[in-house]
Amino acid sequence: MSGFATAEIKNSKEELVSKKKNRLKELEEKLNLIEKAENRESIAHSEKEKEKLLSELIQLFVEEKGKKHILSTIINCRIIIKLAKDFGKPVLKEKFSKYLQDFEQNLKDLHSKEDEEYKSVKLMIGELKDIINVDDNVAPEMENIPIEDLIGKIDYDLINMEDLANQVLEEHAVEVKESIKSKSVIHHQSGKATEIHRDIDIDFDVNNPEDFGSIGYVVINTIENSSEDPIEEAFIQDIIPYNYEISEITLNGKTPEVESNNRTMKDGLEHSWYIPNVEKENSIEFKYHLKPRISRTIVLPLKNKLTVIKTHSSIKKGKEKGKNKKIDDSSVFDAYLKFLNSFDTLLNDVVLEDIIPIFYAYEVEERKTKDFPSIKESSESFVKWKLNEMPPEQYSIAEYQLIELNKLEELKIEAHKLLQQDPSKLSIFKRRNLKKRQKRAREFLQKMGLV
Repeated sequence: MSGFATAEIKNSKEELVSKKKNRLKELEEKLNLIEKAENRESIAHSEKEKEKLLSELIQLFVEEKGKKHILSTIINCRIIIKLAKDFGKPVLKEKFSKYLQDFEQNLKDLHSKEDEEYKSVKLMIGELKDIINVDDNVAPEMENIPIEDLIGKIDYDLINMEDLANQVLEEHAVEVKESIKSKSVIHHQSGKATEIHRDIDIDFDVNNPEDFGSIGYVVINTIENSSEDPIEEAFIQDIIPYNYEISEITLNGKTPEVESNNRTMKDGLEHSWYIPNVEKENSIEFKYHLKPRISRTIVLPLKNKLTVIKTHSSIKKGKEKGKNKKIDDSSVFDAYLKFLNSFDTLLNDVVLEDIIPIFYAYEVEERKTKDFPSIKESSESFVKWKLNEMPPEQYSIAEYQLIELNKLEELKIEAHKLLQQDPSKLSIFKRRNLKKRQKRAREFLQKMGLV
């Protein structure tokens, strides 16, 4: 971790950064520090080097501007303005001052947009807590679809709501994502700044390849500094999809000494980091160890519309039930998914569908407050519940016990069984999800050298 924050930096810069409301406001604060640094040591050692730097910065500005990278463009623009002032080039200074004004306004607009999204997500969480259980660091989604948009203007008495709910379930089901979104702003000591935007795949993590222990998931965000220009500071934003829960985060193999700012956003849990002083030929490697969640879609027929709720539920350590335990408790997990009728009406044709994480066997039971009709359909990867005549203030809780398949032979059998299934016999949504699971199974077998 050479080149990272000392204790003094941690107690000053990092403490200040951690108090900011969100990532972009942190970045704006840092940009203001750059602008105020008029009296710091010269950016380059000679006039010739400064001329070369100015030319390179203008070219870099054009590239970052073309990619619509707001933060790096602002940083580069501010350094160009400083150099133009040093060289006595008022026309160049005026030109880039106008650019800077425009991009700073773009930054403010982006602030407002993200703030509104964050507030909207928090409001949604508050509303849905009356209907479903919402785990920490999970933001459910809700979508209202007018029935007229689905079938046109016809007599509602002729509509088969169960068929319509199933149709909506196929087209609007919760998405199980297999990558994270990452954005990094790299500011070098020379003054140059670049942004990196990318999707990073979530991969398998075999804890002990020698005995093929339990399978986990990991995503690694690495930023290499191979140039001679040290990184003065790096701003990193990673968005982890809600179908995964973070069990551990490491920075260059150790627990981070810096804290991240977290926000529940629409696409996932946002982790924002500020890392100062990365020497040349060093790197930044964030590793997120992940656990899968059960992903649930609820299709709820209400007056003149179908409401779709998408959420994710964590699996917690559980205990193997029964007198004759076949596996140790470290491989057993529990999950509880609740749906409450908080509406002032009897509900019919409610459809709930749960996606079971790959490489887990499961058993599930339903608990209800009252004996209203309920039908369960299940497969190796899905459990569908149909609820009818559900009175107000009554609930249905699906109690899952998931058993981690942590032996090589069991994993091989499970993976091969998935590959033998025929997607063409399934509906569009189930076909798409089966193909994703088959892709995972194929990658696992290849990783283990089993195919």
